[in-house]
Amino acid sequence: MLEYLNSTESIHFIVISGSLILFFIGLFGVFTRKHLLRVLISFSIMESALFTFFIGLHYKARAVAPIVDSVTKDFKGMVDPVPQAMILTTIVIGLAILALGISFGIEYFKLTGKNDISLMNEARD
Repeated sequence: MLEYLNSTESIHFIVISGSLILFFIGLFGVFTRKHLLRVLISFSIMESALFTFFIGLHYKARAVAPIVDSVTKDFKGMVDPVPQAMILTTIVIGLAILALGISFGIEYFKLTGKNDISLMNEARD
């Protein structure tokens, strides 16, 4: 049983299921919440689900880190580092966008006193 759970296919299934659940939790928060900061946090939860999904799809059981030295001749058992580097870059960009959105939300609340997205109608005036 434990050997089956340590296989690549079962770990992919667990990661895909968990990231889908996390994504739909964030999507539920986006559609049901009216508070601006809660909506931004829900988007962040959805973003984390996508990061987990992409990193989990590139997992290989019993693979080694991609460290090349003079002894290493075979690259077949190594994990590809490119998806991990791309997701790391995406995490940094997503965090910067979240910080910018939260700062805009705080400044908007200071100017108007509103934090409910259904009451934001300044563009219509």
